[in-house]
Amino acid sequence: KFHLLTNNAHHGYMISIEPSHVNLLKRLVTETGLCQTDASTVCNFILGEAKSCEDSKITKKSFDTAMNNVFSHTTRSVSSTLSKSTQLELSEFLDKLFGAFDWANAGFINALDLACGITVLCGGRKSDKLEHVFEILDEDKDSLLSRQEITRFIRSFLITLTSVSSSFTLLDGNPCGKTESTISTAIETGSEWATSQVFDSMKQKSATACICFDDFGEWYTKGGYQSIPWLELLDLRKWVV
Repeated sequence: KFHLLTNNAHHGYMISIEPSHVNLLKRLVTETGLCQTDASTVCNFILGEAKSCEDSKITKKSFDTAMNNVFSHTTRSVSSTLSKSTQLELSEFLDKLFGAFDWANAGFINALDLACGITVLCGGRKSDKLEHVFEILDEDKDSLLSRQEITRFIRSFLITLTSVSSSFTLLDGNPCGKTESTISTAIETGSEWATSQVFDSMKQKSATACICFDDFGEWYTKGGYQSIPWLELLDLRKWVV
C-alpha cells in the first residue's frame, strides 16, 4: 500500500497492490530480464520507434513493435525461454499498460511518457532512473524542467504504478472504486499536488519557473520523501525483486 496525497477535499488516496499482482510483476520482470536491464536501454528502444512518428505519438502497433524489440534484447540475459503462460501474461500486462497511458482512449500514446513511466519496471537505482527521466524530458537540454514538465515527470511514474494497483480508497476512509475516472483524477491531482510542493519549497530560495535535477533531489531528501513516499517504489528491490 502507498499514500497518494492530492489537493482534493479528501486529501488523497490509499492505493493497494495485492500480493498476487506483485508476484505477477516479479515473474514478468525476472523471466523477461527486464529487471536486469538499465532504464536507458529500454527507453532508447521506445524512443527509437517514435522517431518517425508525429509529436512522439505511437499507435498500439508501434507500441507492440517497441516492446518486442525491448524483450528481444532483455531476454538475452536470462537462461530459459518464456513459457506459453508467461507470454500470455506478458501480452495481457502490456495491453493494460498501453491502456493506462492511453487515458483518453485515443488509440495512441506519447512515447516520452511511456519511456519515462516504464523505468519503474527496469533495473537500476531509483536515483539513476530519476536522473535519466529528467534528461529525457529536458528536450531543450538546458538542464532545467518547468513546472509543467515536473508534473509530467511525476505523472509518468504514477501511471505505471496505478496500472498494477488493486484498489483505491480515499484517505478519509471512504471507498471510491477503481474506475477510469478515479484513476485519472488520482494521477492528475497527485501529480499537480506533488509539483506544487516542489516549487513552493523553491520559493524560499528564489522565485523560479524551472528547476534542475539537483533542486528536485534536495527537495526530496530534505522532506519531500514524506510527500511522495511512493517514489521509493522505483527501486524494484524494495517490493518486487
